[in-house]
Amino acid sequence: MLFDVNQTEFPTQRHKAIWNEGRQVVPLEVSLADITDPEMREGCTQIYNWTREYFEKIYEDPNQFSGYTPHGMFRLLDVAAKKTDVADGGLVINSRKYKQIVSVVKKYLKDSLSDLSLVGLEIIDCPGYKLLINKKYPLFCKYFKLFSDGSYRKPINSLSYILYNDFRVFAPKYNRTLDDLLRVIPDRIKPYAAEMDAYALAKGAVIEQHKTYAQYRYKYKNRYILVMQNTYNDTILDIAVPYRGAGDGYFGGFGKWVEIQPDKDEIAAFIQKEICTCYRGCGGSGSEDNPMGCDKAGTDIFGVNRHITQCVRSVSRLVPMENCAEYNDYDIKMLKRLIDIRMIQLENEPPYKKDYFPTTFVNIQGE
Repeated sequence: MLFDVNQTEFPTQRHKAIWNEGRQVVPLEVSLADITDPEMREGCTQIYNWTREYFEKIYEDPNQFSGYTPHGMFRLLDVAAKKTDVADGGLVINSRKYKQIVSVVKKYLKDSLSDLSLVGLEIIDCPGYKLLINKKYPLFCKYFKLFSDGSYRKPINSLSYILYNDFRVFAPKYNRTLDDLLRVIPDRIKPYAAEMDAYALAKGAVIEQHKTYAQYRYKYKNRYILVMQNTYNDTILDIAVPYRGAGDGYFGGFGKWVEIQPDKDEIAAFIQKEICTCYRGCGGSGSEDNPMGCDKAGTDIFGVNRHITQCVRSVSRLVPMENCAEYNDYDIKMLKRLIDIRMIQLENEPPYKKDYFPTTFVNIQGE
């Protein structure tokens, strides 16, 4: 099944979560473009075909599966492939490895191994060990192990390469471009991502060498001015303009540059509404209006108190996870203004030791 990125209606939230993963599976013509070995191409194709069948089956009838989405199964297979051998076309599973698999099953597949048989996988008993096999796809296990090994040469978001069948980890030089982001987001918001990319580059920013799977991070003077990424919340695309400065007290270092702008009132109102606030526990004891306990006392944002996140010092829609409006023309206009101000900040403030933007802020649904 190839999921339509423009789909907007779903039978249930679980179907939407499955779609959110399925729309990101990399097409074979992209992931195999630089892979020439015939057997490797065939092994990857078998993994891809199995993946499509799995997504189709779980989307059409999710209730027969214990896993909320395919994510748990891919994690289980990844555990099975690590530090193991291939024998008789399958993965050798010793007693220690089997315990690890059972642990993953309990966490992600509701303590049921029945999901394996539903997707053509089988664990058979052998003298002194067990063997995980895929009878329909004889190269599946061999190349899934190689795929897992290759993905873990990427230090961040390793499971994402596996879940989304990004076989470019086998290529001589792995390369992701903005096209990878545009491919997985709806047509109605593609122009916004392209417009922000063009604006940042025209201002003199450079896109950071690929480090994280779904993030596109732009730097000026070695500091972030723009981060775009695919998300699992209702925005689908997040566009973040960081504001962190040297000793800024969360926001003050950025705010003073807003204050001198001719359109400061409009910018301030936009920031008050869009600044990234906390939805999860990051310190503090919490309160009725701030149950997750981040920035407990709140921060003054141009006269309005906001519990801003300590994890992501940016203006963005990373949180809350649900009910976030998609970006519109006005949002893009204001985000460009924030980039302008961010660059003024970087031109006039002394450098600080380390710039930071989290690499895995948005969790996969259903975990």
